Amino acid sequence: MKLGVIARDFRVYNRLLTLLKGMNEPFVSLRPEDNYTGFDIVFTDMELRGSNIIRTDGLEEFRLRQLVRSKNSEKIVVGIDPGPAPGIATLANNVVIDRRSIYDFRDIREYVSRVSRECKYNSFVIKVGNGDRRYRNQIIRSLGDFRLQIVDEKGSSKTVKRGEDSGSAINIALSNDIL
Repeated sequence: MKLGVIARDFRVYNRLLTLLKGMNEPFVSLRPEDNYTGFDIVFTDMELRGSNIIRTDGLEEFRLRQLVRSKNSEKIVVGIDPGPAPGIATLANNVVIDRRSIYDFRDIREYVSRVSRECKYNSFVIKVGNGDRRYRNQIIRSLGDFRLQIVDEKGSSKTVKRGEDSGSAINIALSNDIL
């Protein structure tokens, strides 16, 4: 993947440089007059146009990591471990690109919508564990317009410490035990 960075503000450039180097992603520093049409993604703080342009101040590390790691993924899967503090994991081609716990159900919908909007994929699936029925049903209702699969989460937390719901969400995302 070919990445480029064009920034007027040095702070933005430095944030992007630090992020991309930390991800071991090679990139090219560009000037506004350079031709950037051959790049898959160009991060910038400027008003540029193009399907490969991502306007950013460099502060949304989560979003930027997802954009880079999910570029041209065949399949994005969001696994959700239902409960009072649902664990969520996003995988691109079976590689974890994000994991977290979300404490407000409205934020779950926002998170899934954001992943769906900002990642590139051929297939997008949400897998919800069949555990805690009350929370599971709330999640299913809030995500009703997405393609959902209910999976048997039995054993999904065997290798995960108590309270590590995002680890269980990874196992749910990887599960093929669809109910």
